[in-house]
Amino acid sequence: MAMLATFTPTEKAAHNSHKFGFSLSPTNYGYWKTMVQPFFVTNKLFDYIDGTIPCPPKNVSSSEKDEETQSQTPNPNYINWVSNDVHIRMLLISTIFEASFQHVQGLTSCDLWLSLERAYAPYTSSREYTLKTQLLRLQMKQPQTT
Repeated sequence: MAMLATFTPTEKAAHNSHKFGFSLSPTNYGYWKTMVQPFFVTNKLFDYIDGTIPCPPKNVSSSEKDEETQSQTPNPNYINWVSNDVHIRMLLISTIFEASFQHVQGLTSCDLWLSLERAYAPYTSSREYTLKTQLLRLQMKQPQTT
């Protein structure tokens, strides 16, 4: 896997400087999504939201040359991914009206996006297609060994 880089302060400032003139409310989900999704796509943030860039394992195995053993070391991709995802989650939350906070669920930006979609998106064939696509992208996680 390629090394993930954390967003630079300049990138974060550029993301944070964009202010939407509206917030998600119980009645404007379609409009909200139409406005925020292109922002996330053009700023290369949406791959975290839609699960294309999944959370890497917290630790990676490393072989020690002197001893024929493996040890677990912190995965720098995990640390960078968490930092980026928290930034994106903050951006999403900043576009949500207080009345919609009851639907802010999950620990990742993808979880948050899906919880808002479940709460507000009407059932359509395009929604069914989106859910089927996300289902196909799911991957089994290896159990963590301690």
